[in-house]
Amino acid sequence: MRDPKPRTTWSVGRARRRDTYAAWMASAGWAQRRAAWLAEWDRRHPGRPPVCAACGGPWDPRRGDLHHRDYRRLGTETFTDLVPLHRACHDQLHELLERAARPPRTRRPQASDAALAHLRNTRRDRR
Repeated sequence: MRDPKPRTTWSVGRARRRDTYAAWMASAGWAQRRAAWLAEWDRRHPGRPPVCAACGGPWDPRRGDLHHRDYRRLGTETFTDLVPLHRACHDQLHELLERAARPPRTRRPQASDAALAHLRNTRRDRR
C-alpha cells in the first residue's frame, strides 16, 4: 500500500478508507475474489492465460496484481473492476494516476483506463 506523497498527510477519511482497503487486501475474502476473477477469466477466454493489461506479458496470479479500476465496490468487485498487472506495471500505473491532473468529473475507472492506454502505447512505441 502506498504512503502519502512527501510533505503531505491524508485526511482522517482518507486514512480510514486506506485502513478498510488494507484490511480487505489481507483478507481471505480477497483471496477468494482473486480466485473467482481467475475462474471468470478462464470462462471468458478458454485456453488463453491472462496477460498484463499494460505490457501484454504473461500474468501469473501468484505474483501478479489485480488493479482496482474503482473502489466503489470494494469487497464485491466485479470482473471488470479488476485488471491484471505485473507489479512493476502496477506501480507505473499508480505513478501516472498520482501525477496526472484529472479533468473535473473524470471518474477513477476512466482515469485508470487512460493511464493503461498510455502505458500500452508507450510500450508499443519502444518496439
